[in-house]
Amino acid sequence: MNDGWNIVVCVKQVPDADDVTIDPDTGTLNRSDAPAVLNRPDQNAVESALALREEVGGTVTAITMGPPPAKAVLQTAVGAGADGGVLLTDRAFGGSDTWPTSLALARAAEELDADVVICGEESTDSSTGQVPPGIAAHNGWSQLTYVESLEPRPDEGVLVGKRDVEGGYERVAAKLPVVVAMEFGANRPRPAGLHRKIFAETEFEPVEWTAADLGIVDRVGLANSPTKVGGMDTATPVERERVRVDDVDELYDHIMEVL
Repeated sequence: MNDGWNIVVCVKQVPDADDVTIDPDTGTLNRSDAPAVLNRPDQNAVESALALREEVGGTVTAITMGPPPAKAVLQTAVGAGADGGVLLTDRAFGGSDTWPTSLALARAAEELDADVVICGEESTDSSTGQVPPGIAAHNGWSQLTYVESLEPRPDEGVLVGKRDVEGGYERVAAKLPVVVAMEFGANRPRPAGLHRKIFAETEFEPVEWTAADLGIVDRVGLANSPTKVGGMDTATPVERERVRVDDVDELYDHIMEVL
């Protein structure tokens, strides 16, 4: 570990929240209907990974799971300073909920011999916050969740996370390998340098792994996802009526009538 840490940062391409629609037949997001963007909390994860590398040395590898266009979020991470990227892409991954998704990312992190895996606290398309703990559970690794800052102790093989709690904060130490979920807004992500951005967009090519490469073909996808959508309904718009009441006694009578 004196040569630095293998740092993996998980990033996700998500549909713009303002344009999301749901497929009524499958209960999954229509990702093609909305512009794809980098999950905002993952920007904080990328910045944390780069800052950690500055402290302990080593490498930062970005990984994402998705269709080929998801390469764009890896380009964003490489443009910011990541050393490389891995794209987990395979039709077999389609429809995966958080359980098989975290399994695929866990296997990829294992293949990369990761010391630290850093994620955003949650994704804006599902907001479960389940993937970072899922990665840790699948691999039997330590975990630090909802962390606002990191303090590495390389000589001890330990990473300390600072967490806000009611009335103050706490510091939690975890032995490597460890999975970290960074709190949204924990830092200010650095802008991509011009040369790095050009490299990311013109020369960078991610390593691509399939479900077969990870040995999990029969453990991913919609069929192997324990979360099922039982049904959906469209909310009926509510017409609101404004009523002005100036007298206190009249106000009381009106409230009781409404109730």
